[in-house]
Amino acid sequence: MKVITILGSPKKNGKTAQALDLLEGNLIAKGHEVERIPVTDYQINGCIGCFSCFRKKEEPGCIQKDDAMFVFERMMQSDVIVYASPIYSFDFTAQMKPLIDRHLCLTIDFGQPLQTSLIANKRVALLLTCGGPADVADLTQESFRRSMKLLHGSVIGNYVIALGSSPDFNSRAEGITDKLTGAICI
Repeated sequence: MKVITILGSPKKNGKTAQALDLLEGNLIAKGHEVERIPVTDYQINGCIGCFSCFRKKEEPGCIQKDDAMFVFERMMQSDVIVYASPIYSFDFTAQMKPLIDRHLCLTIDFGQPLQTSLIANKRVALLLTCGGPADVADLTQESFRRSMKLLHGSVIGNYVIALGSSPDFNSRAEGITDKLTGAICI
C-alpha cells in the first residue's frame, strides 16, 4: 500500500514531524511504501477563487503554476493520505492552509448531484499536535471532516496528540500513532 503523509508544520523536526516519524516507521515495518511531503518544501499559493479548475474533470484543473499539482498527483497515486499539522490559533498552520484551500480543484461537477472528486474513496486521516488540551483541535477536525465530505474521501480517523510540551509527549505520540497505524492497515 502507498501512503502519502503531508507535513503541514513549518518545523521539519518539531513535534508533528516526530509523530509522523513514528507513524511512518510503523508503516514501513509493515511493508508499506511511505512518502512524506513537507509543504514547506514546495511553493503552494493560496486559491484565487477563479473556478477555472471546474473546466477539467480528469485532472486537477488549477491554472496556477506552482507545486500544488505535484502534491495532488502524489495524492491521487496513493492509497492513503495522512494530513499532519500542529494547531496554530485553533486551525491548520498557514503553510498547510493553502494546500487545503486548493483541494477545490480536485472536485468534479462541483455543486451538482453527482459531484465527486479525483480523490474520491481514498482513505484519509488527520494527525494533529497541539500545545494545549485536545479540545483546541475541534475546529480543525470539523473543517477536515467537511473538506473530506466534499471530496468524498473516506475518513479513517482524526488523531490528536495534545499537550506537546508535556514530558510524556513521546509515549502518548507512540500510542496514538500505533492506533493510526492500525486504522491504516485494516
